[in-house]
Amino acid sequence: MWKQPAQEFSECFDSIDKCGQESTGDSGFLSNTNSASYTYSSELSSNSIVEDSQPVPVQSPKEMDSGIDFGLSDSFNQLSLKQMSLTAMDNNKVYLEPVMESTLVSIDSGRVSMTTSNGKAEEVCQEPWQLYYTQNDDGDTLLHTAIIQGYFEATLSLINIAPHPCLFDIVNDEAQTALHLAVLTKQPKIARRLVLAGADLSIRNHQGNTALHLACISGDLECAKALTEPIAAAEKNLLSKRLPVIPQNLEQQNYHGQSCLHIAAARGHVDLVRHLVHLGSDLEAQESLAGRTALHLALEHGQLELFLCLIQEYGPHLDAATYSGCTAYQLASCIDERLASELVSRGATPVHQEFREMPGFSVSVARA
Repeated sequence: MWKQPAQEFSECFDSIDKCGQESTGDSGFLSNTNSASYTYSSELSSNSIVEDSQPVPVQSPKEMDSGIDFGLSDSFNQLSLKQMSLTAMDNNKVYLEPVMESTLVSIDSGRVSMTTSNGKAEEVCQEPWQLYYTQNDDGDTLLHTAIIQGYFEATLSLINIAPHPCLFDIVNDEAQTALHLAVLTKQPKIARRLVLAGADLSIRNHQGNTALHLACISGDLECAKALTEPIAAAEKNLLSKRLPVIPQNLEQQNYHGQSCLHIAAARGHVDLVRHLVHLGSDLEAQESLAGRTALHLALEHGQLELFLCLIQEYGPHLDAATYSGCTAYQLASCIDERLASELVSRGATPVHQEFREMPGFSVSVARA
């Protein structure tokens, strides 16, 4: 709503009080049409106004009407300016100007309403949560902002007042939900509370990453556990009407064709890989870009600790080939012959192939 500066309001009110004190003054309006007579002289060429020769009877102050209602001083705190659209005059038409209108704001049981002087009531906001979950110019709600700023108690309060879990799925201009931001800011407790409150775990951002993908990118095991651990008995009282699906679809891929396991393997997050495999992630699943498995990615990115963990603890299919027909043995023989020998000792077939047929692989990067 447009607001007039306080100084202009003060000047307006001082002017009204001054007029009220000058009770014997002439307000410019005639209270009684028979009290005085003014005529326009037809002989005047300068359009001036002359008084009639008849004497003008003098009115007593009581008979004078200043046009001011002295009782308005009690209602000044309810005055507000209502902006009217103004249009330039044409065809000798007169248009309305902005008018002063009294507005009474009332709050009853969380409902905010405004009542104007003409008796029309307008409900502005039904519930307080609507104010908190309104998006700003960046698409962020107060929940997004509270998480970004790290206001733990305020975030919990905003979660508790939400009438439906769909409010947690509001995305900002970066396609980030509150759950994405909780993981990005490394707040596993907030992430867990959002999961229990019914936040959707499968929503993806601009890169197609879910909150769990983001946890795997940063190697945040605590946030990954908050997103995937089963509901404990002590947490059942925090559940919403929309029961969370825990864990989410672990094979869901981002826009680069990578699942959470592929991301964790490429970055060498051994504990995260163990956690995901324990939850049921498929070690033989191929990413969509080149058909590489977790074992291929561990070798290609030089994650030797993870490579040894995979072949020693989980026994993946060692002869699995990418879309170009490249096996783990061929990658290992390019990086280190000892790795290739380790694969052969565990049952891998020694097959040689030119690496020019394997797109996206760099020998120098793998060796580094």
